[in-house]
Amino acid sequence: MGGKAKNLQILREQGFNVPDFVVISGEYLSAKLDKNKALNEENIMDVMFSVKEIAGFLQGFKKLPKYFAVRSSGADEDGSDNSFAGQFKTRLFVREMHLIPAIKEVWASAYSDQVKKYRAMNGIAEEASFAIVIQAMVEAEISGVAFSANPVTKDPEEQLISAVWGLGEGLVSGELDADNYYVSKDGIKKEISHKSHQYAEDPVNGGVYKAKVHEVKRDFSCLGDDQIMLLSEQIKAIQQHYGVPQDIEFAFKNEELFILQSRPITNLNIDLHKKIVWDNSNIIESYPGVSSPLTFSFILEMYEKVYIQFAELMGVDPQLMKNNIHVYEQMLGHLRGRVYYNLKSWYQALAMLPGYTINASFMETMMGVKESFTLEDRYVSSKGKARYRLIVSVWRMIKSFFGLKKQRIQFLALLEKTIAEHKAMDFEAKSKKELKQLYFDFERLLTQEWKAPLVNDFFAMIFFGVFKKQIEALAPEQADQLTNQLLIGSQDIVSIEPMKQSLGIAKNIYDNPNLRSFFDQAPQQIWDQLKEGAHPEIFKQIEAYLYKYGERCLAELKLETISYNQDPAKFISILQSYIQHPNAFDALERSEENDLRTSAETTLDQLLKGSWWKKTKVNFFMRQARDLVSNRENLRFERTRGFGIVREIFSALGKHLAKDGALSHDRDIFYLTKEEIFEYVDDNSKEVQTIANQRKEEYTAYEAETLPERISTYGNIEEVLAAKVNEGIDIEAGDLSGIACCPGIVEKEVVVIHSPDEIDDLGGRIMVTSSTDPGWVSLFPTASGILVERGSLLSHSAIVARELGIPCIVSINHITHKLKTGDVVRMDGGTGQISLIS
Repeated sequence: MGGKAKNLQILREQGFNVPDFVVISGEYLSAKLDKNKALNEENIMDVMFSVKEIAGFLQGFKKLPKYFAVRSSGADEDGSDNSFAGQFKTRLFVREMHLIPAIKEVWASAYSDQVKKYRAMNGIAEEASFAIVIQAMVEAEISGVAFSANPVTKDPEEQLISAVWGLGEGLVSGELDADNYYVSKDGIKKEISHKSHQYAEDPVNGGVYKAKVHEVKRDFSCLGDDQIMLLSEQIKAIQQHYGVPQDIEFAFKNEELFILQSRPITNLNIDLHKKIVWDNSNIIESYPGVSSPLTFSFILEMYEKVYIQFAELMGVDPQLMKNNIHVYEQMLGHLRGRVYYNLKSWYQALAMLPGYTINASFMETMMGVKESFTLEDRYVSSKGKARYRLIVSVWRMIKSFFGLKKQRIQFLALLEKTIAEHKAMDFEAKSKKELKQLYFDFERLLTQEWKAPLVNDFFAMIFFGVFKKQIEALAPEQADQLTNQLLIGSQDIVSIEPMKQSLGIAKNIYDNPNLRSFFDQAPQQIWDQLKEGAHPEIFKQIEAYLYKYGERCLAELKLETISYNQDPAKFISILQSYIQHPNAFDALERSEENDLRTSAETTLDQLLKGSWWKKTKVNFFMRQARDLVSNRENLRFERTRGFGIVREIFSALGKHLAKDGALSHDRDIFYLTKEEIFEYVDDNSKEVQTIANQRKEEYTAYEAETLPERISTYGNIEEVLAAKVNEGIDIEAGDLSGIACCPGIVEKEVVVIHSPDEIDDLGGRIMVTSSTDPGWVSLFPTASGILVERGSLLSHSAIVARELGIPCIVSINHITHKLKTGDVVRMDGGTGQISLIS
């Protein structure tokens, strides 16, 4: 039957509305040829058909149409590699009496010089077999081509539909401008063109001709929304049947949709079974912008090892883990230098635990994932084994929960002891091999003893999720606001301690005229003089701060970051900014969070009045959520301190490699992976400078790029990323909204910033940024409100804003593009609504 006819038959069998057709097979046509003659256009045109012969074929029609379309169907036509689009002739509006010359003309076109060139160019052998489709002609009012995946951006989650008035000939040839419709989860995006002409039946000469479109229709959309959505459903169903993205021709007549053909989209390089969704909504707080190869190679292994340990702790079947080890190995992705979660792996890891459906929604809340990921492959086991694993997992969870407080105390004591030991070391005095061993020893601590933070994170996710659902059931319209207010005011949270202590030091300096004058110098001069004995009291305070919080800085988890411990002059600059803008000291006196929490507790008591059991349950989950969320932040701070030791080790190794002449600069080490570094340490022969130079060039280019927070790939990561780089953002007008994190209404001017280094003092304006990490905390006291493009209710910015009582909204799509510095907005931190005033 050939490629086209085969696909038409499949579509018809699947119930799609395909115009009736018959096929003259390749075998039949071959038998008509004189075997002594060459297979070429001239000899094919000499082949004789009888009227009776053609009438025999036409008996295959249920009802004989007025007109026919005579179409090609080569054996290798409409394939996934080569479509032969436009290479063979098609004859439209053919009357029965003209079928014989039309059949011969289409058949002969398979052996034209044009087709021979196409075959030679694509390395395709000449085919001897060629079939002909005779199909009922649809006198189309609208025609077009629909792609189940966008062939330009190679995005399988966006359909592209192109349509013209009349027949589709002008669209396929590229002669006519078409309306384009992009259909995705976000709705329909339309590009309506000016359509001056269309192809229609030629009533005089037969066939088709180019006619003028009526003036009224020229700038009018060919397709209505109902037609677009009907098409969208049909092409989705066709793709689902074939399992690969499809290129589909269609026509509408009297509102009836006809499918004229379907074939794979050629050279798309998409495997729908290899779908991965990459998301950095939450992890961008820890790893903003571009992260070095060294950082990524370090954290990739960290995530793998600690989550394997967590799975073991939760009683996951060891054989199941062994069979799915790739899940843990691929939890992160490094996409053009940016760190992303591989959501497929996260959901798969969670699916190994009981209660997957409930836990998945909790995880989405915690990670700030805006759209759920559907896990197609779930783990299946016998009922008996599933019950046993469920009992084991639940028992392990209960045991872990009740032992968590003790685990946290032991973990903190061990980490404090280990960090103190390492801080006392002179890393630069160690040899390369000693530093390598120090790293592996410390890595074992980070991976094997990391149970407490993992278990705390897991139960924070569970208890926060359940508590939020309880509040939603009690007060659906004010659930977010009430949840936030009930969680604020945890006095033991470490996130705001660095800010409070640095503000305290700055206030001591500000209150002393001599000190204030001393701090008018350049930061490095101040630090040098402090070390030499100037103002010992303030030096002692700064040293104590640096010992405890010296790693808490902008991008603190990236190994390439220069911390305050490594460059104390950077911390002196923070103190100077507070001294120069004393209104920041107001943050030390703020107590709004306690008032908000007390008010929220009163509201909760009223909602629970008369229900002792419900009140007991809600209060239990509230207490646990408060404790776990606070400790989540505190334990994350300990991770920062631990990463600071790793940073010191690799910085010392960088100095060794520079001294050896292997690197031209000690900081080039961050462009290497840890595996490449240790390979050099082992034999000193690896050429590392070339690798570092190449990556430095690549990563410099990455710095200038932007990527969306969510990217789907189908085994074609590099192609998709190339299309997504600096992708245009559709900036809609109107109000904005996000996740309400801390209540309060503010109407003020905004300042859009991308780094806390850009500005010292917000002057009571509203801060607008894409994401924050703990290094931003120095700016919070000078802001009247905080608007963040990324994040969740449990993001660092949300937690710190709640503790300081600063109105805050996170997860606001494209806000850094929709607002500019100087705009005046009204933000409601209780509802998540933002209005542009001027």
